[in-house]
Amino acid sequence: MRKVSLLIGICMLVALALTLAAQGPDLSPIMKDVGATNTKLGMDFMGTSTADVAADAAKLQTDFNQALGFFKAMKAQDAIDMAKANADAAGEVIKAAKANNMDAAKAAYAGTIQKSCKACHSIHRETLPDKTFKYKAQ
Repeated sequence: MRKVSLLIGICMLVALALTLAAQGPDLSPIMKDVGATNTKLGMDFMGTSTADVAADAAKLQTDFNQALGFFKAMKAQDAIDMAKANADAAGEVIKAAKANNMDAAKAAYAGTIQKSCKACHSIHRETLPDKTFKYKAQ
């Protein structure tokens, strides 16, 4: 009887794990981090610390690469392209900041990252009644 109960318990855990894995990553925490880091990076440009700019751009690059994985799972090619372009632009910001070229870092940030948020949100973000957001598939 104990063996049967143990087997049933193991099967339930496996079923739960498979269900959670099938749901894929959640975009909301990634985008919340993007928003906060993007705001901080904008403030970093007002200061003189290239190290802060590079660190926040690296965090954005990681976030955009995570979002890229989500969008690939959703097969949203336009969002895939935007996330990749943003990750690449964050890499350019990092490179320019490490070379103490804040003008080039600002250009990469303003030219791609800053402009893409609204474009992607207008297509792929749905506002819920409680004023939170969820991914909207096309």
